[in-house]
Amino acid sequence: MRTKLACLLIAATLTVAPAALMASAAEAHTTGIHDNCTNLNKKWPHGVGKSGAVDSGGSVTNFTRNTAAYKKANRHNGTLDGDDDGIACEKA
Repeated sequence: MRTKLACLLIAATLTVAPAALMASAAEAHTTGIHDNCTNLNKKWPHGVGKSGAVDSGGSVTNFTRNTAAYKKANRHNGTLDGDDDGIACEKA
């Protein structure tokens, strides 16, 4: 009887555990710095752009120039550079 109960508990744990792991992985991903402009602007308040980028509106000049970070920001969720000017999440 004990062995049968132990087997049932192990089976239940193995069935539930993957779903719990998937949920925590999804939650961890949504907190990434490059996932949205709110998170990105916490590190780079005026946005992050490719080296040599110029704001299409002309008003943001103090954004961080970091091509690798810009590319990473545009790898998730489509793009964080809505006007396609080479600067993600720019704001004055």
